[in-house]
Amino acid sequence: MFDVAIKNGLCFVNGEFVQANIGIEGNLIAYVGRDDICGDLEIDAREKIVIPGLFNAHTHLAMTIFRGYAEDLPLKDWLEKKIWRVEKLLEPEDVYWGSLLGILEMLKTGTTAFSDLYIHMDEVAKAVGESGIRAVLSYGMADRGSKEKADLELKIGTEFIKNWDNAFNGRIRAIFGPHAPYTCTPEFLKRVKDAAIELNTYVHIHVAETKWEVEHVKSVYGKTPVRLLDEIGFLDERTVIAHAIWLDDNEMRILKERNVSVVHCPISNLKLASGIARVKDLHDLGINVCLGTDGASSNNTYNLFEEIKMTSLLQKVITGRADALKAKEVLKMATENGYRAYGIKGGKLERGYLADIVLIDRRRHNYCPMYDPLHSLVYASYGCEVTHVIVDGELLVEDGIVLTLDEDKIMDKVESLKEKFEES
Repeated sequence: MFDVAIKNGLCFVNGEFVQANIGIEGNLIAYVGRDDICGDLEIDAREKIVIPGLFNAHTHLAMTIFRGYAEDLPLKDWLEKKIWRVEKLLEPEDVYWGSLLGILEMLKTGTTAFSDLYIHMDEVAKAVGESGIRAVLSYGMADRGSKEKADLELKIGTEFIKNWDNAFNGRIRAIFGPHAPYTCTPEFLKRVKDAAIELNTYVHIHVAETKWEVEHVKSVYGKTPVRLLDEIGFLDERTVIAHAIWLDDNEMRILKERNVSVVHCPISNLKLASGIARVKDLHDLGINVCLGTDGASSNNTYNLFEEIKMTSLLQKVITGRADALKAKEVLKMATENGYRAYGIKGGKLERGYLADIVLIDRRRHNYCPMYDPLHSLVYASYGCEVTHVIVDGELLVEDGIVLTLDEDKIMDKVESLKEKFEES
């Protein structure tokens, strides 16, 4: 008898879809196979596709509040003329409600874990605790050349880790989140890396997102962002970099040699006209590539199924090869690779892995006819097909309804916050 039994589902196991049953004990998968099983809670998955939970590996969660606020702008103008200005108005309670809205959207579209880099992170952690989702959280730090600011930022980031790491039965992993090489000095980044080593934790940072960034960093320090970070000893297997668009071949080899993970955020990159990352080349080098949405102000959703399809399509176009990234490879980026990037044993339907699992209704018009469930999932999903979501062994979404959150209350609250920012 298992705590939870998922019965007769079409399950993604070892890279293939097979009919199987899944037994969960506590927060772990305890059985995957064809034997008949029973559970205290039984889920009939006869008409379901069952996959590991999706991992959104780069977000700024509370930016749901700014969804649609700053449109049709390149990244530099988007940040300097719009976003950084209104972010100064954000209060902790705003971040709490914006985070709940982001979590609501992610759970309803099959995301079981996410990595967030933002401000007022105590409020994000509270939202994670209440919702039941899994998260890697980091306070977004930037010293901008000020020693006083560097000391304060590092203090806030360190205290956040000490207060929240391993909270809620280990569902929160707290790490460091320096913003980028153009907002953080090399001296500050060295201090952050030393602190991460001391606390045995990870670092998440934006790198080479725009051509402007690369040219700016090179003009100031005489090196591109990746070369600069490598020179100061910042890059290793516990470094996760977001975007990595403007890289040359040698920089890719550096990332491979240092075992750095890369988060690809295709839709945000397209919307801000930042560029298209060479994901096939990164993948072919053996670099661990995972997927993220970025913030809801530059995307504008937290629906990872959109990123899955876009990742595959973009690489087909820029390489001129329809088989550049195959469906199986992209699905792995959205699941197992995200968990791996942050050292979490999840993202696979396998005994001993975390019970973060998503069930998808395969009786949908967009999946009909279904020749291959893998191709239907990657190329024909909207996200609304998700029916059940289990995180850490707990059922959070049932028949499309989030059991842990009050959807109407959250939406009404965030809608009411809009007035403050409209007037700014």
